Amino acid sequence: MDTKYLLERDELEELFLRFQDSYYVLKIKKVKISSYKTAYFDTDDFICYYLHQFGRANRFKIRIRRYLDSHKTFLEVKVKNNHDKTKKSRIEIKDDTFVLDSSYDNFIDNKIGKDNSQFKQALWVYYSRITLVNKEFTERMTIDTDLRFEGNGKTKSFSDIVILELKQDKKSFSKANSVLQDMKIFQSSLSKYCLGIASLYPVKTNNINEKIRLINKLSYEKV
Repeated sequence: MDTKYLLERDELEELFLRFQDSYYVLKIKKVKISSYKTAYFDTDDFICYYLHQFGRANRFKIRIRRYLDSHKTFLEVKVKNNHDKTKKSRIEIKDDTFVLDSSYDNFIDNKIGKDNSQFKQALWVYYSRITLVNKEFTERMTIDTDLRFEGNGKTKSFSDIVILELKQDKKSFSKANSVLQDMKIFQSSLSKYCLGIASLYPVKTNNINEKIRLINKLSYEKV
């Protein structure tokens, strides 16, 4: 079960203090904070964005993600079906071109049934990630900070907000849920891709206006 939360960066210190006895920090080659660079692809009429905004079943996202610390790059396709299940498929890319060329036609067509040529690069997303795993190995959480978007000739940063995603076994007690509720940090479903597109392009935002107002409040209320 995946649950997302929005919080202020200033709340991280207390959060880590409360988690320190119950969770491990995932380290990859001794690195605790991993950096990501992702290119998202969409059609001229933003089919991926609008399918997500209207909550349509069988929606999808296409991205090329570079794991900057491990120097690995993957083409990833995420599909959410009408049973509310999400499946991610990926293949490794041996270069850093971030281009959907014809060599990926079969992979994309097999996953979403659409022609690769319809999609163009729409958004760059940058962020840093800390991953925690509880000591019973029944849940893990990703904590994303330093979020920045580039697209449509513009840049937008949300350095004061944190996106926390909790992945857990439904049957298990969650220390994270208990701590988050006690700190009055509540669930707030959020797509980085949709936030980036809504921040940089003249698209309809009716279904996420409330979330955008919350994010702007968390980001700029101290300014």
